[in-house]
This record gives sequence, structure tokens and C-alpha cells, in this order.
Amino acid sequence: MKWMKFALAGSLGLALWGATTTAQAATKVTLPAYPQHRVFTFKAKGTKVYSYPRAAYAHSKVLGTNLSTKKHWTVDKVVTVSGKRYVRLANVTATKLQHGQVAESNAVAATKITGGYVALSKLNFHQQISQLKSIKKTAYWTPTTTHDFWNMPAKTLGVTAASHFGSNYGYKTLYAVQSLTTTTKKHYLYFETAAGKAIGWLPTSAVVKGTYPDNMKREMGRDGLTATATKKVATLDKSGHIKIGIATANNQIQRVVMLKQNSQTMTYAYENGKAVREITRSATGKLLSSKAITPVATLKFKLVATFDLHGQTYQGTISPQGKIDIPVYLGWIA
Repeated sequence: MKWMKFALAGSLGLALWGATTTAQAATKVTLPAYPQHRVFTFKAKGTKVYSYPRAAYAHSKVLGTNLSTKKHWTVDKVVTVSGKRYVRLANVTATKLQHGQVAESNAVAATKITGGYVALSKLNFHQQISQLKSIKKTAYWTPTTTHDFWNMPAKTLGVTAASHFGSNYGYKTLYAVQSLTTTTKKHYLYFETAAGKAIGWLPTSAVVKGTYPDNMKREMGRDGLTATATKKVATLDKSGHIKIGIATANNQIQRVVMLKQNSQTMTYAYENGKAVREITRSATGKLLSSKAITPVATLKFKLVATFDLHGQTYQGTISPQGKIDIPVYLGWIA
């Protein structure tokens, strides 16, 4: 089932779950009416669950009784009989995307009352979302491919699922059009492309505000590196975002910059043809570490790229003349 974005309409509570649109959204999105796909617990132990509501079918079988007032349930069907609502129980699920040959088991073991009916009045509703609102279309970018996009943030509704691999939109400018805060104070943003294609939700911790930067260019030109320096950038793995940049002047290396898959940069400052300092910066350019190293003319490196179901290791050296040599290249498929 494909989920799209929706906006906060009115106050929180039941009014949250109507059919709504956002100012930025080109597609009207309709959510299932309450109480479908919400999170519930039983009010009391020992509540009977029927194969069909007894009020509608007197011969409905008793499938069993609930044994817990803490176990979470969701609802995938609602039946109204004489003005009273009965709901069909389903398991709460948060389905991840497969990132290897062996699929992770996300199935929740069914019990004898799964799929049975109970009066809605026998259940307690647990609100998972404290705020959901449209926001001004704002640019962000993803510094890694680690986080997959979800149709709804995991466990905010009874049934949620990842909808796009993080690698599908890694290292690109995306646009947030909605904001969601859970009752546990977790924050998420809903993203679409510049063309308005809906993508999904990511936690705010997974993105950086602003348009996608050229981190390599930023570090190659940092601190006023002489304009006469010759700057060359080699892309080792486009999908994995692995690059090596080398700046030379007067037949000597001045700087080597390595861009890692997590968008961090590792810069080697040179003096008299030898690397003397290693500087690491975050995706946003924040200084993480700066340390002197034993001067070395031939610089060794090892860079790893993982990309959904496969990956590569690049291990080699950079000569004093700026030649990149990778004698060790290992690839794998999960």
C-alpha cells in the first residue's frame, strides 16, 4: 500500500485522522478513517474475541480471550452494528526493506485471536503523534545512504513500512514539506523531490538543512589554497560517494582530500612533498579532529563503499607525484 504525505487539520486527537491536503502537495491524500491502523491495547484481560461480531451473527465462534493489557494491536477493518463499532484485530508491524540476500523476518507471530473481532469500546487508543503539520518547502540533503524512507515513521501507526532505499536519494537535495513529532519527542520530516515526487519520512537527525554541497570542492579550496595549484578529483565509487582529490603545485602535492561515504572528509596537509597532518571534518564542514602524523611521501589509504546489496573496498597508495594506485580492490554482494 502506497502512503503519501498528509497535514494536520484542526486539533490533535480524532480530528487528526481525516482526509487532508497540504499547501505544497500536488496530490490529495486520504488516510483510513479512525480507528483503522491505530495502536490499541485491551482495557481488561479475558475479553472475548469472536470470529465475527456476535451482534451481527449470533453463531460467531469465540476464538479466544486476550491475555494482556499491554500488548499492542492495530485494526484493519471496522464493522458497525446498530450504531456500535466492532473492529478486526491485526498485528502492529513496521516492515523494513531487505538489504541482503537473506530477508529479515519482520513477521509478528499470529495468535488465535489475530483476525478476530472485538467491540471498539473494549480497547484503549494510544496516540503516537503529538504534532503533524505542513511546513514551508525547505531544502535538505542526506549525507549518508543509511536511512531508508518510510511511508509513515515506524510505529506511529499500527502498520508502517519503508518505501524507498536510502541509496535511491542519497547525496541529493530533497525538500521537506511536512513535520511530525511523536509523543516521545522524536522528530521527522516528509520529503519530496524538486519536481514534487513524494518520497517519504526521515528522522531529522538523518538530514542536513540546505542544498547539497560540493564537499570535495569546499575542502580542496579551504584556507586559500593557492589558485595556481592543479586540482584533480577521482571518483572511485559514484554510488558510494567515494572520491579522492589531489592538489599539486611546483611539482609537489599540497593537499589530498578523501571524501568518505558518510560525507565526512579526511584531508592530508603536505609540507615539502610529504603528508604531515590529518584533518577530519563532518559533512557540514565542522572540524572533528586534527593531528600531526609521521611525515610520509607515499600516502596509504583504505576506503570502503557499501551500497544496499553490494560493496567495495579500495585500498592503495598515492605517490609523491600524485598517482593513485589501487592494487587491492574487493567487491562483494550481500
